[in-house]
Amino acid sequence: KNMAKLSTDTVTPKKLKSMSENVLQLITTTMPHMDSVLWPSLLEFIAPYEYLEAAGVVSRCLAAIAGKKRQQNDEDYELNFEELVNLPKPPRIISSLLALLGHPLKAGRGEHILNCLQALVPLLQEEFVELWDAVIPKLLRYLNDHSNDGSWSQRHWEDRVLKFLSMSLDELSSEEWLLELGNVMGDKEYITATYANDSEEKGFLYKCLGVVMRKATHKQFVQLQLEMMFNTIKHTSQAEREGCAIGVGFSAANHLDLVVEKLENVTKQDMVRKSKGFFGFSKDKSEADIERIKATVLLCYGYVCFHSPPSLITSRVEVSILRVINPHFAKVKDTVVKENLIRTIDLIGKSVNPDHLKTNFVFAGRGDLVNHLLSYITAESPAIPITTEIRSLSMDALSTLVKLQPRLSDADQFDMMKVATDHVIPAPTLSPNTRRRDITITPEDNYQLTTRAQQELQSLLIVILSMDYSSNNLESIYKHLDPWSRSTEGVERTRAMECILKVLENYYKNSIDNEPSRELPLQSHLIGRMVPRCSDPLIYVRQTAIECIQLTLKIACSVPGEEDKLIDALSILKDRADSDDASNLFSLCNDLSKVLCKKIAGDYLWPTVQVLLEGLVDYQGYSSSGACVVLNNIFKTRGSALSEQLPEILDGLYAQLAHIDTPQTRTGTLRCMRTLCHQYLQQTMTHLLDKPLPWDSNLIAMWEVLTGDIPLFRSVLNHLMEVLTLSLPYQERTRTSAGGVVSYQRVETPVPKNASQAIAILCRGEEGKDVTKELFPKMFSILIQRVGISAYIEADKKSKINSSSVAVEALTCFLTHTDSEVMLTYLEQNNAWTLLEKEDTSPHGILHLARAIVAEYPSMIRTTVDALSSSLSSIYDPQRITVVAFYSELISTLDATNIGLAEQIMNNLLGRQVDSNYMVRMYCIRGLGNMADIKGNEVSKFSTTVLSAMLAGMDDREDPDELITMEAMNGLSRIFDRIDEGHVRPILINITLRIRPCFEKPTPSVRAAAINLFGTLSRFGNGPSEGPFHEQIQTNFVSLLLHLNEGDPTVVMASKSSLQKLGPLIKSKNVNGMFQKHLQPEESLLYPDFLNDLCKLIVIDFIEKVNFYLMSAVQFFKSMWPEVRSNAALFVGYMMGNLPKNRSGIVSKEHICEALILLLRDSSSQVRASAAEALSLLHEY
Repeated sequence: KNMAKLSTDTVTPKKLKSMSENVLQLITTTMPHMDSVLWPSLLEFIAPYEYLEAAGVVSRCLAAIAGKKRQQNDEDYELNFEELVNLPKPPRIISSLLALLGHPLKAGRGEHILNCLQALVPLLQEEFVELWDAVIPKLLRYLNDHSNDGSWSQRHWEDRVLKFLSMSLDELSSEEWLLELGNVMGDKEYITATYANDSEEKGFLYKCLGVVMRKATHKQFVQLQLEMMFNTIKHTSQAEREGCAIGVGFSAANHLDLVVEKLENVTKQDMVRKSKGFFGFSKDKSEADIERIKATVLLCYGYVCFHSPPSLITSRVEVSILRVINPHFAKVKDTVVKENLIRTIDLIGKSVNPDHLKTNFVFAGRGDLVNHLLSYITAESPAIPITTEIRSLSMDALSTLVKLQPRLSDADQFDMMKVATDHVIPAPTLSPNTRRRDITITPEDNYQLTTRAQQELQSLLIVILSMDYSSNNLESIYKHLDPWSRSTEGVERTRAMECILKVLENYYKNSIDNEPSRELPLQSHLIGRMVPRCSDPLIYVRQTAIECIQLTLKIACSVPGEEDKLIDALSILKDRADSDDASNLFSLCNDLSKVLCKKIAGDYLWPTVQVLLEGLVDYQGYSSSGACVVLNNIFKTRGSALSEQLPEILDGLYAQLAHIDTPQTRTGTLRCMRTLCHQYLQQTMTHLLDKPLPWDSNLIAMWEVLTGDIPLFRSVLNHLMEVLTLSLPYQERTRTSAGGVVSYQRVETPVPKNASQAIAILCRGEEGKDVTKELFPKMFSILIQRVGISAYIEADKKSKINSSSVAVEALTCFLTHTDSEVMLTYLEQNNAWTLLEKEDTSPHGILHLARAIVAEYPSMIRTTVDALSSSLSSIYDPQRITVVAFYSELISTLDATNIGLAEQIMNNLLGRQVDSNYMVRMYCIRGLGNMADIKGNEVSKFSTTVLSAMLAGMDDREDPDELITMEAMNGLSRIFDRIDEGHVRPILINITLRIRPCFEKPTPSVRAAAINLFGTLSRFGNGPSEGPFHEQIQTNFVSLLLHLNEGDPTVVMASKSSLQKLGPLIKSKNVNGMFQKHLQPEESLLYPDFLNDLCKLIVIDFIEKVNFYLMSAVQFFKSMWPEVRSNAALFVGYMMGNLPKNRSGIVSKEHICEALILLLRDSSSQVRASAAEALSLLHEY
């Protein structure tokens, strides 16, 4: 505790100094009769170097005492400095106080020194009284106004004090006093002793001495002072260096040649590594020493140029000055030298500026100086924090050089801006935690250096703009800032945005009265780039972006002198931008878009949209979302003006989706597309459908988003159905094989294929199910047609996806979307999806579809039939085949309650019986045959029509595979099972005559169908048609017997069935019994034994028909099937072998035997064996 108390009570030198100052002040102002003690003794403490720190309080006390005495006109106010030898002389007092006045904020001494000078002026120099009484109060007022409000400028203050000194010297009537003051200021010993550790005061003293030299006309005086300055300067101090350089510069105003000569001598003598002293034992200058001297001399040259008379500098700058300093520009390593060399360039540029010279002047050396500056900036790595003034000084110097004539070329200007922006904007800030050997400055110093570099960059850009206030020049500047405004680094965006704002502010101020400048083509790019920044994560960037948009609109849209409330209202948005809340940012962008929609001119709308599209992939998620909001509102409000650009907009949205990572932005982008689709449904659909398959996830997403708007979803589906209905489903091309055979190839067309894929995508989600259910009949009818057509299209070898699989997928997704579970299950169980994809099985798949829809949606059958009816007259064969196949199966599912629909379908089918495509005709016949499946007694109502159609089908001559004939016979078989004999009697014999040739058709199914049909006709053999039909039985009897033992099992089964049905009508109980016993479908038949036993019965019951039977059998010796020829030989042998001898004369023995002998040469061994066996049975003939 004692130690702590001791520590607290310890008086430090600083505390002691403060207490002493207060005591002296109190003594001076409060104790009576102290004036006689302190006056004029206090003056002794003004000049000595050991009391330099006390100058403030001494000046304060002196100001109080002297001011009071001067005001009261006291007798002891007047002093005789010659008699009072301990007092410093007036020039010394002025010199000392002026040196301290250069930095008035130290210990608050500036006010006291000014008051002291004013109080002492009659004693110091009578000729200064009037001026000082007028000027010093102004200096005091400036000091008080700017010392505490943050607006203090050391340079401005020094300029005022130096001007004050210059004006004071102008009041002198004689140069003698001026020289005396100058000699006092240039007292080498005094300077060395007094300002050894006070470089700032020493530097300012050099400046004051320069002012004196500028006023002096005595050349020797000037030479001595210049010599003194270079002998006393500490080259390691920048403050002294600048003070010396400015002082030398001031002296050059009236002594240019003398000064230049002095600088040349210093260059030759001091900027070399030479020894000094006897025999050179003194230490040589180091490289660092020479570099520091070089920095001082080069800076001196700069100020010499700047302060030299304009009439002289134009002739001296390149010959006398640049000639000396040019060798020092290249390969500069020392930072101090480089910084001062840059300052020199800046001063040289200022010295030859036309405004400074008051005349035009072309500075030939500008290009080289610019290149040097750019090389200095380039040498500074943008990846490390700024630790020197090189960048800021260089850009300040570049700003100076840009102002010179002639204007820089576009290429030079481009290089300059690129180097400047690339080396300032990305410079990182120095963190307090940074630990690097090459960085010795504090974070605070780094902040100041970085801030100044940023400010100088802004100044440079504004200067470049000021050389040509045109939109092209503004655009060239903006191009260098644009990439940085979109940087991932917040500090880079902040700096770039600040530059853009400053440039725009300057452009706006200078374009108000300049109509050409108000034509701003860059506005689209500016607005498009600034919009994402309005929702930037950084508040400053957001607010700056809104300001930039406001300025851009003011430049482009406002009428000078008139207020635009809408544009002015953007200031409110700027205030709202200080919140990071996502909903607030959304609202902000939404309100911003309302202003933009009203203010962007038509010619600039599309270019603005183009730039906004790029904003969708901004690195900042909030920013890209903001661009989405504005884009969407522009499309809603101004979309009608973008019809011509719609394809490019859609492509732009699609392209950007591939690079968007932010979910909100992705959703917003897709909604933009949906907004466009609302306004341009047909054009949007057309463009999207032109995209080749397979579609990537982004294009799929563009389709999927359409389901989120139910009215739009309905419109899109209707459009896609229209596309499928009206588009060319395929193209037919001729193809010639190597053998010269010409065939036709159906080549897919992309649009309907893509439309099918689109429907599949739209039906994958859960949205809009009510819509698809509402449109079910129409969509289902269109999709099954597309499925049917696609199966006939030849797959494109270049495409990974064929039309058929896409169509089937669309139908599958559609049924899934409509919750058609029964249909899906049925189709899956019957492998319908696989059937639908292939040409040869597609109609079979369509048949399953017909049954499936009846199972789940019986109420929708009629509307589906109506929707399909128009396609019956389609020019495309696959489409007609699909519809007719669907109808053919559908009709079999109807009952008596749907007889009207059945009649409608029947009429549709009858209308296509003359179709050019045999498959269409075949399914027509099948459908008409399926009328037999209609439940109830209504079949007979249509029997005549149906039977006529069937008979016509049997006569179809363009039936390459006899499919139509087969279907006609199958249909007749089924119809005959359902109608009365009265409907058949008129055509019974006609039918039997027509089907007889079909018994020998090469196609087994046709033969089986014909035989089955003949058996079915047995139903009508007992009535009025008994006689004629019995004759037909006899006529076809042999054929049926022979086909009982042929190679195709279906024909064998048909023959068995028919013979069993015909048995009761054959008028032989024994034969019928044999048929019923041995011709069972599931039992095998021993054909030779059966035939032999049958022949035994025939010769008994049908002796009169034996020869007819034999001759019929002989006709089958030429059958195409070996089995039938063999059967015929056996039949002849058994028949003649079982014929009684007394009846052998009824047969044509010679003809039959000749025919059998010919069979012995048959190509089939089976036939030859049967013929031999038959001949063996004729031994009695």
